[in-house]
Amino acid sequence: MKIKNKITLIFVLLVASMQMVIFTIIYLFAVDYTTNEFFVKLKNRTLIAEQSHFEKDALSTEIYEDLIQKHLQTLSEEREFIYTVDTPKTQINTELDVVLPEEFYSDLIQNKYAEVKIGHSFFSGINYTDHNTSYFIIVTASDVDGTNELSKLRSLLILLFLLTIFVLFLIGRFFAKRTLDPLSKIIEKVNTIRVTNLHERLHTSENKDELSQLTNTFNDMLDRLETSFEIQSNFINNASHELKNPLTAILGQTEIALLKERSPEEYIKVLEGVETEALRLDALINSLLKFAQTENDEKGLLITPIRLDELILEVKDNIDLINPENQIEIDFSDFPENPDLLIIDGNYGLINIALNNVLDNASKFSDNKKVIVKIVTNNSAIKIVVTDHGVGIPSDEIKNIYQPFYRAANVRNVKGYGFGLPLTYKIMKLHSGTIEVFSEHKKGTIVTLIFPNKYQEFSVSK
Repeated sequence: MKIKNKITLIFVLLVASMQMVIFTIIYLFAVDYTTNEFFVKLKNRTLIAEQSHFEKDALSTEIYEDLIQKHLQTLSEEREFIYTVDTPKTQINTELDVVLPEEFYSDLIQNKYAEVKIGHSFFSGINYTDHNTSYFIIVTASDVDGTNELSKLRSLLILLFLLTIFVLFLIGRFFAKRTLDPLSKIIEKVNTIRVTNLHERLHTSENKDELSQLTNTFNDMLDRLETSFEIQSNFINNASHELKNPLTAILGQTEIALLKERSPEEYIKVLEGVETEALRLDALINSLLKFAQTENDEKGLLITPIRLDELILEVKDNIDLINPENQIEIDFSDFPENPDLLIIDGNYGLINIALNNVLDNASKFSDNKKVIVKIVTNNSAIKIVVTDHGVGIPSDEIKNIYQPFYRAANVRNVKGYGFGLPLTYKIMKLHSGTIEVFSEHKKGTIVTLIFPNKYQEFSVSK
């Protein structure tokens, strides 16, 4: 069922329920009022019957004639019965064609008056004493006029109820449609957005209602989708380009080598060139595999305590072997007194990769100038601050540094694939950590890795 129909149905049901309660109260009040009014009339008829039968001699002719005139205005199906108090109840019930309840007789004896309604018949009685003899004067009648009026009222209320339901349905339908029209427009617009027109956005208003929030949420989602598609497209283009270059070089060298017979030395030179490009291709594929590994969730990750100062020294030793000319220095001036503050929980291999990427980039893009690695700790986190004085990153390109294969314009002549920071970013995110990069073009870069220490609750997340 559509929301518009649900809103209409709920609105009609709620208002109809309230109206049914009100109409029911009105009808019950009318029934009670009609019943009480008829009992008043019937009591008066009972008193008239008592006066006409027992007080005729005490009344003047004029008053008596007036009573007779009133008495002639009988009620529908009116009957009068006079019994002595000692008359058997079975006889009274037989002549009345109804069994009067015991409460009726009790009220007659104790209160000198009683009334009761049985079915459509009303009964009124008084206990009158004349010449030391007590009599029951009982008058019975049917309220035909009242019943007819109540029937008309009931029919009118039912008709009004049905008519109101119809009107409420139309009103509810109108307002539900009017309320949900903006939502329908949002759905219609969203359905027109495809991969080819992800740049389009929903129309926003100045209102602060839920529909405005929904519109803004959709636009934010479209922003993220557009960015994701651009990143994916760039990734595919860059990956294809980087994979194609070594393959092209390998095919070119082998094709040239096969054009004619060559000396062993020439074949060795060709094979060395093929090996170089194959190693380049292997390094690229390994980088892709490492990047893909960080896309997985925590399943399969071995989490162990890691002391970061020791790991940094190990990474520094590895870089010294590969690049002996580096000038990476480790600053222990803020070394904590409590060595436990240097321990984190994480995957040793991935943290090693992240630190190696940052330190290697700092040395590589600063042309082996001085690089300072500083460890700062507190009770909740460990910060590793890596400062270099290299080429820096242009301010308009910093937003792209976490995209795979992306390389800033001023470092494209430096060997690399653009995987270092994207991979490090995902590893930090996987370990509930963060990476912050501050850079000035031609002045240098500061990269800060922030890890929660072992005293904080650790959770692996994508």
